[in-house]
Amino acid sequence: MDSSSEKEKALALLQKYRAGQCTPEETARIKQWFDSFDDLSDKLSAEEAQNAADEAADQAIIKLFGQDGARQRDNRTFGMFNTVWRIAACLLIGCGIYFAVSYLNKAANKLNTYTNYNTQKGERKTIILPDSSVVNLNAASSIQIASDFGAKDRRVVLLGEAFFQVSKDKTRPFIIRTGKIQTRVVGTSFNINAYPDENLISVAVNTGKVQVEKEERNINTLLEKDLTHNHLLVYNSKTNAYRHTLTDVSLLSAWRVNKLIFNKAPITQIAHILERTYNISIQITGKPQKTGLYTVTFNNYSLDKILPLLTDLTGATYQFKDKQLILNIQNSK
Repeated sequence: MDSSSEKEKALALLQKYRAGQCTPEETARIKQWFDSFDDLSDKLSAEEAQNAADEAADQAIIKLFGQDGARQRDNRTFGMFNTVWRIAACLLIGCGIYFAVSYLNKAANKLNTYTNYNTQKGERKTIILPDSSVVNLNAASSIQIASDFGAKDRRVVLLGEAFFQVSKDKTRPFIIRTGKIQTRVVGTSFNINAYPDENLISVAVNTGKVQVEKEERNINTLLEKDLTHNHLLVYNSKTNAYRHTLTDVSLLSAWRVNKLIFNKAPITQIAHILERTYNISIQITGKPQKTGLYTVTFNNYSLDKILPLLTDLTGATYQFKDKQLILNIQNSK
């Protein structure tokens, strides 16, 4: 084993964890590793653990996280460095990285495996989960299910848009992770829109109650405890701002029955959704003299039928070139 290379990898992983940038799998590896130090700390008296840790902890923390890390520990604001964590840091620096890397590798082998369900542009799927919950997955979306789904809770990871009909089970909460946002329920139906190329994450409730949290740097912040029927929460991942408003969930989730409903939407948003829905590349050209907002419903229409209607509504023109739709919005109204 190249100890220098492996040490750099382990330290990089710890620094990534501190910054709150780990994937769920990496976070699990870190937590499993540090949980293993419980056995070690149990064998030491409080005084022995204190003496063993204090002598090397400052230097270890500085090497791992820089001078700021040491200052945070001294001020007792860096909660990560309790006795067990400090001993772990000393072991990393004083005893070499072999144990750390070995444990992390073993932990990785014990981690969950995941089943991924994906849809391409122009495709939708209905997925039945092991607990009989139903997920309608919109175009260009994916959902990830862990192998221990249902053991203690029911966790999934969503990218894109889906409508959930969750089977009721008060003992095993159903938790959907979408970026920084966690949606927690026990049995309800709701729509989540969380495409990774967009800044907004929305949760709209159809039936029951939904709890929405923000998780950042392993700290959960409650955004809404009881989101109920026809209530919508929209979170901006760029600004960290969020708003709570009333809506009509049947309209937001109408994509399930092939309806595209736009309410005061700019033409760029309409084009973006048409790309995903009809699996077509759209290039927008021209600079409009004013920014129009359009309200329109396309009820199970083909793209050939939508485009003339869109032209009449917006004043934009279009042409096909090399399998790409060129949408000129220069004269849009």
